[in-house]
Amino acid sequence: MNKFLSVFAILIMLVTASCQKAEMNNPANADTATLVKQAAITIVNGPLTASVNQEVSFNVSWPYTGNCEKFKSFKTSTVKDTTHIKLFVATNANEDCTGKEVKRSSVYKFKAANPGIYILKFVGADNKPGIIDTVRVK
Repeated sequence: MNKFLSVFAILIMLVTASCQKAEMNNPANADTATLVKQAAITIVNGPLTASVNQEVSFNVSWPYTGNCEKFKSFKTSTVKDTTHIKLFVATNANEDCTGKEVKRSSVYKFKAANPGIYILKFVGADNKPGIIDTVRVK
């Protein structure tokens, strides 16, 4: 009986390993057609004041080069009271975008833990100067 269980366990391990290898080599799982790039932020609308620990929203817009370009993420870095915000978009080269309308704005959320004046620098494409906004936190 022990011999049978050992052979059965080895067989299960081999089948499991071969399934995992097949999943890793499946091109449907690979997202090689997606191109991510930093977008040029052209419009920022948001509040001028906020309270401590209050989350405030900024509507951030950018021009796009085609209907397939979609919001991917914001990347931020903060030094003292200045936050640098970069916006990234993704394009899928394999997607048929004919006739699709894509949202060209997204919401950036900001929250300060201490009172003061905070500078938000929305960076342009290729790290060029963009839009500077200031929030007074009370």
